[in-house]
Amino acid sequence: MLKGSGTRKLGGRDSLRAFQRFLGWSLVALFVSLFPSRAHAYTWMIKHGYASCPVCHADPSGGELLTAYGRVQSDELLRMKYGKSSGEVSHAEPKAPRLVRRTLDSKTDALSGADEEGKDGQTGADASEEQAPAAAAEAAPTASASSAESDSYPGEFLWGLVKTPDWLLLGGSYRHLMVIRPSTEAKTFSTFPMMMDLYGQVQLGNFRIEGSLGAARVAVGSPYARAAQLTTNQGDQWNLLSRSHWLGYDLADGTMTIRAGHMNLPYGIRIPEHTMWVRQATLTDRESAQQDGVAFAYNGEKLRGEVMGILGNYQVNPDKYRQRGYSLYAEYLVGERTSVGLSSMVTKAKKDRITLEADPLRQAHGAYVRTALTDDLVVLAEADGLFTSDHNAGYVGFAQVDYELIRGLHLMATGEVLDRGYDKLVGGDKTVANGKPQFGVWGTVDWFFLPHCEFRADAYKRQQDDFTILGQLHVFL
Repeated sequence: MLKGSGTRKLGGRDSLRAFQRFLGWSLVALFVSLFPSRAHAYTWMIKHGYASCPVCHADPSGGELLTAYGRVQSDELLRMKYGKSSGEVSHAEPKAPRLVRRTLDSKTDALSGADEEGKDGQTGADASEEQAPAAAAEAAPTASASSAESDSYPGEFLWGLVKTPDWLLLGGSYRHLMVIRPSTEAKTFSTFPMMMDLYGQVQLGNFRIEGSLGAARVAVGSPYARAAQLTTNQGDQWNLLSRSHWLGYDLADGTMTIRAGHMNLPYGIRIPEHTMWVRQATLTDRESAQQDGVAFAYNGEKLRGEVMGILGNYQVNPDKYRQRGYSLYAEYLVGERTSVGLSSMVTKAKKDRITLEADPLRQAHGAYVRTALTDDLVVLAEADGLFTSDHNAGYVGFAQVDYELIRGLHLMATGEVLDRGYDKLVGGDKTVANGKPQFGVWGTVDWFFLPHCEFRADAYKRQQDDFTILGQLHVFL
């Protein structure tokens, strides 16, 4: 017993020193990255001047459902423009539907720094309605004249086939995954739909109602999608899902939003790679880590953030598995297109849903940066400390470089590190899975080949995991 206790103490000091070194180098990288010659970033619409999310997304912290204006910008700024130079842009203003212009009214000052009075002396709604698309276009001057001449596509739902009233937003996402493990002797290829979701939002004045509905079939023992289930089928049976559903109210001309319901946790960089260690270890992915609670979001000219009181996931039963606590992030625009952020989360449950530990206290605290080194070279990085009961301090982090070779074609390289901390209950020697860091590398080709259509290929290798190739077809509406 005495020997084991000494081993645990030594393991604790080693883990703490390793985390201090990791955090130190992360802060150095963070400091250096604050002074690029031209700042771009990923979640990478910031490279086009969009440091804040609500202009293009219904969620005040970004992700999932697009506004009609966001759908326009998706077509103009993301997809490959065949027959055009990657640097060829025009400065025509896109036609944004009235609902989007109302959203932009509250963002005009943040995007352009303009006061309440219009340039031509107009004031109030008329002035802001005319200036808002111009302000957004000034921040992202890449909308083509062809889009400006169209009232339906691409600003309307389902490639312009369905026109919705101003008070209604509709969207959807279909992701089909192909997995190849060439180094294994067992089954080396599998394919399945990873996501089939529809989103919707009704806005009545300042009041908003949003929700999603989807379907999934998840293998026994898989942690994915289970926490989002509405139905209780097991094994390979199909289940109905809802990843988010909430009520919201906009305050102060839309710069502040209060929400209550089932929402994405406000923490770190809201990347789409839900299997990345930084999202798995902090339990903050967008695949099925949503929680019920009350949240307050603020989106100002330079500062944005959100804090959420977590009441538990009531799609998970029984109650002993529900986490309660808080989660938050705050992000500050330190340059024209460079932002840094801090995140913090503390949750407590009677029993851990994944590890089955009793009375687990989970904490994650960290920092992140979104910036770039050149016009085409995007840098994204996050580092988080992990503090859980029955474990010594651990850490997780990643850095991603995104190079846009030509418009719509991205080459990405990602490195990640994870140390969950030494398990004081299990004990024994420190290993990669128990107290020693493990590393992973990713290589990615991401091609936005048609309007709202993406094909992504990833090849990654992690310690203790097989070399894996992923192919993903993504259609988003």
